[in-house]
Amino acid sequence: MKNNYKSNNNQPIITGASVFVRNDDVNGALRRLKKILEADNRQKDLARHEFFEKDSSRKKRARDQAKKRTKRDNQAGIEAGTANRPTGLKWMKSKRKRRKIIDADYAFNVARRRSQTR
Repeated sequence: MKNNYKSNNNQPIITGASVFVRNDDVNGALRRLKKILEADNRQKDLARHEFFEKDSSRKKRARDQAKKRTKRDNQAGIEAGTANRPTGLKWMKSKRKRRKIIDADYAFNVARRRSQTR
């Protein structure tokens, strides 16, 4: 079986992100390489793997990101007039959750009034 470590003209086969330097333009090649790496999110991956992260902190970060995403989507829904209302009675059991829903309703009504006056 033939080894795939080298090509026919004794140059190593480059795998992954690679950029060829054309006309001695190293700066242009670096720019293209950075764009490729940024599009592939390799810099973020390297930064994330630089230090060990415990499973609990990874899960906490994922939960926080989900909360942030939900809050952003709900805010966008309030502005667009399609806010998500919680279903059932569970949200009514705590004062904090009731206050959150009342505030969301108030913000929705204010946004609706603003859009009607424009």
